[in-house]
Amino acid sequence: MATQNMPAVSIDINMFWQIINFLILMFFFKKYFQKPISKMLDARKEKIANELKQAETDRKMAAEANEETQGILKAAKAEANEILLRAEKKADERKETILKEANAQREKTIKSAELEVEKMKKQARKELQSEVTALAVSLAEKMINERLDSKLGENLLNDFIEEVGEDR
Repeated sequence: MATQNMPAVSIDINMFWQIINFLILMFFFKKYFQKPISKMLDARKEKIANELKQAETDRKMAAEANEETQGILKAAKAEANEILLRAEKKADERKETILKEANAQREKTIKSAELEVEKMKKQARKELQSEVTALAVSLAEKMINERLDSKLGENLLNDFIEEVGEDR
């Protein structure tokens, strides 16, 4: 058996017709489809380039807007802190005013209560004095009645009444 060496590239008739068909297809493609496809690809490239430019512009605008927003946010925070400080100051002032008013009211109430206590003391003294006087008169009457019954009579009663009348 003899071995046959096959050529590295063998061109037969089928391959020849395939190459011819491929060249004819390339000719038609180039003649009828290359310009429209090129136009479409160029339009697509231009559209992509425009969209990239627009995206870059939008990115820059977004960055500027973000910086502006950050500035506004910082200003708003500073204003909010200032408002809080003013509110705290007003609250402290109001607290001091309320405390002063409460202290003044307390002092007024204490003075009023002291005056009332003094009036009550005077009233109690008057009542005590009248009760002591009534008791003294009652005791004197009992003593007089006892003496009258035992010894003296009406003269002693008249003398006592005269004495008590002079003391008052």
